[in-house]
Amino acid sequence: MLGFVVARGATSGGAESMEAGVTPGCEESDEPGLVTGSGPGTLDTPSGTVLAFDHAYYVDRSAEKAFEAVSPSSRMTEEQLRVEGIDQLAEGTTHCVEVSELAPTLLAVDLTEFPPEGESVLIRQHIRVAENSDGTWGIVSITPAG
Repeated sequence: MLGFVVARGATSGGAESMEAGVTPGCEESDEPGLVTGSGPGTLDTPSGTVLAFDHAYYVDRSAEKAFEAVSPSSRMTEEQLRVEGIDQLAEGTTHCVEVSELAPTLLAVDLTEFPPEGESVLIRQHIRVAENSDGTWGIVSITPAG
């Protein structure tokens, strides 16, 4: 069974930061083995794929865009992303992601949600990725991490 965990979040901040799709206070960094941020990411790397998925999910609120970051070998569906996730998010939800590489295809992800009202929520995940035939990366599974 596919473990599927997604989160919600919002912060107060300037319109300029929100327009850029970057969560105020979420520092963007890319160091060997550790990537943090809330930016658009890229499908060119495992960590970038997680950023791309979460950006599409939280900022674009698009199951279609988020599904572009899902591996063809995954059991996730675009409908599942929309119904079980994005449709459940409150407007104004933002996020911040920290991705650590445990192995070349296994990532430890700390996803912090900032609800429009209330306390932030930390969700710890393990995300398995696979390299696609075109050289891009895709998410195979997202499971809760203890």
